[in-house]
Amino acid sequence: MGIMLALFYALIIAYCIYRFDFLKPKNMHWEIPAVYFFAKCVVGVGLGIFYLKYYGAGDTYGYFSDSGHLFSVLFNEPKQFFKIMLGYHLESPDTARNVASLHMWVDSGFDEYYNDAKTLVKLNTLFRFLSFGYYEVHVVFMAFLAYLGLILLYRVFLNELVPNNKWSWIIVLLVFTIPSHFIWSSGLMKEPLILFVFALLMYITYLSTEQMRVRYIIYFVSIVALFCFVKIYLLLIMLPGILGIYLFRFKKPLKQIIFIVLFYAITASIILFLGSYYPSFDLPALMFGKQLNTYRFAVFMNAGSLVQPISFAPNVSSFLKHFPEASWYAFFHPTLSELKEWWFFPFSVESWIIILFFIMNVVLDKGKSYFTSSFCVLSLFIAVMLLALVGFTNPVLGNIVRYRMIAMLILILSSGSTLIKLLNQKYSSHSKEIIDL
Repeated sequence: MGIMLALFYALIIAYCIYRFDFLKPKNMHWEIPAVYFFAKCVVGVGLGIFYLKYYGAGDTYGYFSDSGHLFSVLFNEPKQFFKIMLGYHLESPDTARNVASLHMWVDSGFDEYYNDAKTLVKLNTLFRFLSFGYYEVHVVFMAFLAYLGLILLYRVFLNELVPNNKWSWIIVLLVFTIPSHFIWSSGLMKEPLILFVFALLMYITYLSTEQMRVRYIIYFVSIVALFCFVKIYLLLIMLPGILGIYLFRFKKPLKQIIFIVLFYAITASIILFLGSYYPSFDLPALMFGKQLNTYRFAVFMNAGSLVQPISFAPNVSSFLKHFPEASWYAFFHPTLSELKEWWFFPFSVESWIIILFFIMNVVLDKGKSYFTSSFCVLSLFIAVMLLALVGFTNPVLGNIVRYRMIAMLILILSSGSTLIKLLNQKYSSHSKEIIDL
C-alpha cells in the first residue's frame, strides 16, 4: 500500500513538472526531469533499504520513527503536540516526557545551534498528514524538495551565465547524475531539506540582483530565519558573500567580487579575534574537538571507512596553515587507493570531473569567465569553506562524501555553466567564420 500511495504522489508531481515550466529546466522536454525525479524516489527507497541492511536502520528510519511518536502525541495530548512543534516550554514535565521518546531529537550531542534533527522530525511529522504513516511517501516528498532545490540552483547559474543557451541541457544532465547530489539528496535525510533552503537563499539573492523589490527583502529575511533551524553554520558561511552581492548589486561584477572577498576577510578576522577571548567562538578549538569526537565514535563503531584525520593543533596559526589541506582532503577523498567499498567509486570520479571542468575553463579563457562572475566566486568561497569544515571534522569517508554534497554540486554547476558559455561562444564564432567563407 505504501508503494502505491507513493507512486500516486509521484505521478501528481510528475504532472506538475509537465504542466508548469518553472519546474523543469529550459530547453529540455518534461519527460527527462520527470524520469529523473522518479529515479530519485527509487534511489531514496533503496537508500533506506541500504541503511536498514547495513546499519540496522540509521538516521533515515530514526527521523521517520520519531515523527510517528510525535504525530501520536497530537491525538493523545494535543496541547503537548503544539508545544513541541512550536518549541515552547519544552522543559515542563509533560512535554519533556514526550520529547524523551524522540531518539533523534538530540542530534549526536550537538548543541541547539548545530542541530537540524528537530526540524527534520517536525517536517516529517507534518508529512504524516498526507503519508498515512508510509515511509515511501516521505521519501517522495523529500526527493521533491531536493528536486526543487536543484531547479532553483539551475536557474541561478544558467540564467546568470548562459541564458537561453541551447547547450545548457548538457550541464543539467551531468548535474542530474553526479553521485553526491543524486544519492544523498534522495532519501529521508537532512540533505534534501538543506539543499532546498540553500537553493532558496541563492535564488532570492539572484532575483534581488536583477530587480530589488520589497517582497524580495521579506522573502530573504524569512528564508534566513528558516535557515537558522536547518543548518546555521552553512548560513554563516553564505552570508558575508551574499551581503557583498546585495549591498553592491548595482555595481559591476568585478566590484561585487572585490566586496565579496573583503566581507569574507573581515568576517574571518572578527571570528578568529573573538575566539581568542571567548571560547564559544574559538573556531580552531571547536573544529579540533569535533574531529576528536568523530574519530573516537568511528573507532568505537569500528567504522570501515575511517581514514587518517588532518593533523592540526587547536590554535589559529595551525588552523590557517592546514586550511587548504582540509579543503583538498574533503574534496579529493575517497582516493582510488581507498576504494574499499564499490559504492565509493562514483564519488571519487566526481572530483576528477570538477577538476577537468576547471582546467578547461583555464585553457579556454584563463578562467576569466568564472572569476568575473560574482555568483561563481561566491560559490567557490562557500564550497572551499564547507569542504574545509568537513575536512577538519570528519575523518570518515562515508561522512565526507555525504556532507560535501552542497560544495560538489555548486562547484560543478558553476564551473560547468561557464564552460558551456565558453564552448557556445567558440562554436558560434566558428560557425560564423564558416558562413563568412
